[in-house]
Amino acid sequence: MTSRTMVCLVGEDGYLRVGTRFRYDSADPYAVSVVFNVDTATPNKWEFARELLAAGRQELSGTGDVQIWPSEILGSTVVFISVRSGTEVEVVAACATVIDTFLERTHQLVPPGEEKQHLDIEDIVCRLLDQSA
Repeated sequence: MTSRTMVCLVGEDGYLRVGTRFRYDSADPYAVSVVFNVDTATPNKWEFARELLAAGRQELSGTGDVQIWPSEILGSTVVFISVRSGTEVEVVAACATVIDTFLERTHQLVPPGEEKQHLDIEDIVCRLLDQSA
């Protein structure tokens, strides 16, 4: 399942709108992927826990390279997503309604707590063995 939207890259000079694609695959039920700069020569893909995205809707969540938290900008509820690679940090602001809708759709595909039932352990082992050969 894919959801395309625009987010705002937060910079020193203000906000820059960036095409973004949120993706969820029930074959990898614990994760979501987000591609920033969709349809450009420099797409930037991140994968992180679906649970982190859901928790970040309520409060500051994440202690590693990805942190997510809710806020308001000019009376609109947004979700900030901060991603770190080495010393570089990028922060984007996404519409909270878009995030909520995306999460709701992922929960319809795989309800929280039922992720384990959707894992194909045999396939995962085969892929790992193929990669190491």
